[in-house]
Amino acid sequence: MSVASVAATPPHRTRGILLYSLAIFLLAVMDASAKWLTHGYPVGEIIFFRSLFALPILLVLGLRHSSAPARLLATAQPWRHLLRGMVVMLTIVTFFMALRHLPLATVTVITLANPIFMLLLGLFWLGEQVGRQQWLAVGLGLIGVLVVCGLSGLQFNAYSLLAVASALSYALATLLTRQLSAHDSPATIALLGTLLMLLFSALSAGRDWQWPGLADWLVLLLLGLSGGLANFVNALSLRDVPLSAVAPLEYSILLWAAALGYFFFAEMPGMSTWLGGALIIASGVVVARAKH
Repeated sequence: MSVASVAATPPHRTRGILLYSLAIFLLAVMDASAKWLTHGYPVGEIIFFRSLFALPILLVLGLRHSSAPARLLATAQPWRHLLRGMVVMLTIVTFFMALRHLPLATVTVITLANPIFMLLLGLFWLGEQVGRQQWLAVGLGLIGVLVVCGLSGLQFNAYSLLAVASALSYALATLLTRQLSAHDSPATIALLGTLLMLLFSALSAGRDWQWPGLADWLVLLLLGLSGGLANFVNALSLRDVPLSAVAPLEYSILLWAAALGYFFFAEMPGMSTWLGGALIIASGVVVARAKH
């Protein structure tokens, strides 16, 4: 980009792009924090504290942007919120379980295939039309997943399939979120979802739960705050720039995951991860261009 084009970029648009990039980085930090904790704590306990520490951020966001704070948790669709909460819980459980056994970058690459599953769910659930470009995207994305999982040392083991299941359930959760957003505010959806995760994870409490040490308390706090701040910063960024302008930045999370995996877990992504990731990213670009 030339100096002239940078100068011509509106300040609010530049701010939106920077904020959205920060949100992606915070999501990568949340994922790395979760991976650090999965080796010492049950997944249910990690999700419990992640939800607990994210609540204050979401409450501040909801109260600041709600025209009726007293009705922040009011909804006419409690059963759909319950279904979404269960699907989100499944998404996080499968993601964290995959993180426990696979490199951070590998799990991140597989879950980047969620736009492909969104496309397929739109076809089979909502009856949306799918054109040739979108079918091309489906093919590229599935080949990318096969390259990451099947053509590497993973050989489609149970943990790589958990990552695929996480991407699929994330796509379903996104579809449910879109349906709920026609009636409820983003703050209501986020708060009810977090409260349901807090409840579901608390129900999993058992003898394997353990009281964290000081260092792990800090990581748990980082996990919750980075997740809550990511939602907050993402909402701020989309006030300044349209989603279509920043959607390609979603894929920068792979670079952050590779860097964090290398520095904190001594993980070096293999060629199959990068090749599969390139195919999955290409499929996402095709989907975005076809929708546009």
